[in-house]
Amino acid sequence: VYSVEQQRVWWVDDQNVVVNSYLVSGRANTPRPGHYNVFSKSRHTTSLNGSSRMEFMVRFTWGNSAAIGFHSIPVNRRGQPLQSEAELGQYRSAGCIRQRYADAAGLYDFAQVGTAVVVVK
Repeated sequence: VYSVEQQRVWWVDDQNVVVNSYLVSGRANTPRPGHYNVFSKSRHTTSLNGSSRMEFMVRFTWGNSAAIGFHSIPVNRRGQPLQSEAELGQYRSAGCIRQRYADAAGLYDFAQVGTAVVVVK
């Protein structure tokens, strides 16, 4: 479950038990509330313009020009993060949902292709 307004993610298991929750950084009003499913995953990926890279991408919907998913905080070509972990919980993204590295790795393992993703306000 991802709350756009709260900038928070909850992992919910098959028994409807919350097993993890943490702050993230996405974009205001993106994506729209609804029910989605993970449709692809990539261990490593880059931004559309190639200026940054991120890890543990878990895609679940589409924006205007690219897939939207959960991933680690991106780093620039010099390896510097585009935001700090202290800034999680604030809107910082062009559309995807940024996570701490450890949370991104954990979600990558937790959410398999087909896993439900519920986006709420």
